[in-house]
Amino acid sequence: MATEKKMSFRDLIIEAQKGNNEAMTEIIEMYMQVVNKHSYIDGRIDEDLRQEILLKIITNIGKFKV
Repeated sequence: MATEKKMSFRDLIIEAQKGNNEAMTEIIEMYMQVVNKHSYIDGRIDEDLRQEILLKIITNIGKFKV
C-alpha cells in the first residue's frame, strides 16, 4: 500500500495558483469550517454568502504571496 505525502500549505498554494484543482479542493476543505462560520445570517447558513466567500477564495488565490 503506497502512502501519499501531504503537501505543505505553501506547496498547496503554489499548485492551486497553477490551476491544480486537487490543491484548491484541499485548501477549501481545510478552511470550510471557517467559511461556514462566517456564512451565518440570522442563525442559519446563507448559501449565497457561503458561495460568495468560496468564490473570493478561488478568484483571489493568485494574489496570495508565497
